Amino acid sequence: MRLTLADDEILELMKAISKSNYSLYSKIQKQYNEDINRDITKKQSSIQEATKARERVAKEKILNAINLLRLEGKNITAYAIAKKSGCSYNTVKKYIGGN
Repeated sequence: MRLTLADDEILELMKAISKSNYSLYSKIQKQYNEDINRDITKKQSSIQEATKARERVAKEKILNAINLLRLEGKNITAYAIAKKSGCSYNTVKKYIGGN
């Protein structure tokens, strides 16, 4: 059987258990901490994957914009790339180094 409890309910239970059975309290505390760390790790991993995906898309847009500007024979500036790619000026500067 699995119980779903709020954090404050868990902490209240743990206080009560710690007074009567410290070894059980230690077990529960260890499991609780492992669960919290596992959730944080999953969240961090998901955030990193999403960031990498956004970076890939931005880089592709910037490269496509540069190629289009070359084909059109226009000056390749950060501002022109930003306008052509739809990326922000700061994003373009970040990936092309301000050229």
